[in-house]
Amino acid sequence: MNFKKMKEYSHEEFVNLILSLNEEQLLELSSKYGGYPVLFRMALDTRINHIPFIQTGAAVIIRNENGQILLQERTDRNKWGLPGGCQDLGEDLRITAVREAYEETGIKLDLEKLELIDTLSGKSRKNNYPNGDIVYNNTSLYLADVSLENASNLKGDSETKRLQFFYLNEIPNNIMDADLIESYLLYLNKNI
Repeated sequence: MNFKKMKEYSHEEFVNLILSLNEEQLLELSSKYGGYPVLFRMALDTRINHIPFIQTGAAVIIRNENGQILLQERTDRNKWGLPGGCQDLGEDLRITAVREAYEETGIKLDLEKLELIDTLSGKSRKNNYPNGDIVYNNTSLYLADVSLENASNLKGDSETKRLQFFYLNEIPNNIMDADLIESYLLYLNKNI
């Protein structure tokens, strides 16, 4: 199907579009607009977007051979974060991690080599989006080691202002995933 850009729809047009689609078409539409939870949030009446919403997703610590981790400076809030995003309907969270990493960095990760670090939820995962949505993310955090060669041709998507590898002691102050980074540090300390 051919869909317009999200900003070209009025809220009423968007809701009517969603009402007219079957499950397969909704998944196709959601792939254009940031995933199923994002699609669902966009369909909410703006008078109730202050009601917290729970969404599930995955993030990835992409670590190069020098021990640096890849961060993404996001266009929607000028903060740094880990590559990751929302789980699509019926999607395995490992696949979410691999898909989001590719979309946001251009790096193709091997699903079989992903290592689960932790699953984080609760108040530390609260996120206030620029449009007013309030979301509590349940996030599975994975680790993926990549060669310097595989990490040399980075390319971001529309959510990416810039991509850069950082040593842990050089992580910018304006980080939006501090709890995920802290979980990674705990993981490293356990595995020394």
